[in-house]
Amino acid sequence: MLTSDSEIYFETMPLYKYLSCPDDDLEKMEWVRQILVEHQLFFASRRYFNDPFDCAIPSLSQIPGTFLKRFVEEFVDRKFSNASEFEKLEMMSKLMSVNALEEIRQGLQDEVDRAGIVCLSKVRDDILMWAHYADRHKGLCFEFDGSSNCIFFGGAQPVEYEVYTSIPLHEDKNRQMTRVILTKSKHWSYEKEYRIFRPGKASQKLDYPIELLTGIIFGCMMPDKVRASVKQWVKDGNCRVAFFEARPKMAEFGLDIVRID
Repeated sequence: MLTSDSEIYFETMPLYKYLSCPDDDLEKMEWVRQILVEHQLFFASRRYFNDPFDCAIPSLSQIPGTFLKRFVEEFVDRKFSNASEFEKLEMMSKLMSVNALEEIRQGLQDEVDRAGIVCLSKVRDDILMWAHYADRHKGLCFEFDGSSNCIFFGGAQPVEYEVYTSIPLHEDKNRQMTRVILTKSKHWSYEKEYRIFRPGKASQKLDYPIELLTGIIFGCMMPDKVRASVKQWVKDGNCRVAFFEARPKMAEFGLDIVRID
């Protein structure tokens, strides 16, 4: 927010990533180590998400005919501008067929599947996310600086929660892919999710600026052995972080996030 000719203030917005790190799962422990020591985040493909509807493109045949016809007309005009009117009509007829629509849908789905995605949240104390994504509260939660002026996490975009993923057919493929990746069912709205995605980078590890890792929250059921490993990796990676732990509240189903040494 601009306040004067000489001062610009940015809203501070921490973003959180829940992770499991069971000591008997070397692969998951390695993911945590890489974040802390190598300063890399894994950009996953949506094919490995726990929700099969997430980033899945619905059948184009379900789109109202008027919108679909307009999309096909614009597509043909762009791609075959020198064709005769008769040739354009023939191509439109073919593209409106079920097989052609499925081919278009599958092409866009392939692009989405090849995108690498990092899932984050605005909340750090949700007991369901601790249970689902942090190994039943035995894992941890990373805190990153998601302020808008940050070059990496500042690019995270909020997920919209809808009853249906409408595809902006009149826009280019990048905008269509963005819409698909940033739309989820309303059932997941409690997650308050933000996403960073990179086209063509699925299943790759990408560097993030070390200074943007600002905190680590230990789950209330994390074993001491795992906590010790995490603290050692923090030292090995020269991370400057604040440590917290999640503690069950006494009079309600909830967590307090408490700063510790």
